[in-house]
Amino acid sequence: MFTTSTRRRIVFSAIAGTAVVATMAGLSGVATAGTLPTDVPTTAMTITNNTGHALTIDDANIPYGYWIAAPRESLAPGQTEIITGASNNRAPVFPISISYQMDTNTIVKFVSTNDYMGANTDGSNVSGPGASTYTVQSTIDTGAPNVNASYVLSPLVN
Repeated sequence: MFTTSTRRRIVFSAIAGTAVVATMAGLSGVATAGTLPTDVPTTAMTITNNTGHALTIDDANIPYGYWIAAPRESLAPGQTEIITGASNNRAPVFPISISYQMDTNTIVKFVSTNDYMGANTDGSNVSGPGASTYTVQSTIDTGAPNVNASYVLSPLVN
């Protein structure tokens, strides 16, 4: 009986040890995924689709930088995504522009400009037939050089 208990403990210990190592490796991967650099300007855009329509990516432009977490191909109704990018430090202005198609003729544009003089979301809008029934509300939560901007696409309330 002593031999069986010892074997079970050894096997259990090996399995538990493997599980702990696997969990730590998995958690460290999650912790570093999308981590923003600290030596260049960065932008994080939180986009919420508060409509009953799916959004499909139409265009994603980051001319003076690179994606840390690029926009998804689609954003389901009620879904939120966080898009992050970093500047290549070659220009004093670091813009990001993302367009989604809501239906055949309606385009939703989310814009962030990270400028050494400040930050803005100018140019964020809805165009096409849905322009009169949907709106993009945006806020700048933290300014340059590490911009955090939030956007909510919602139906207009009459």
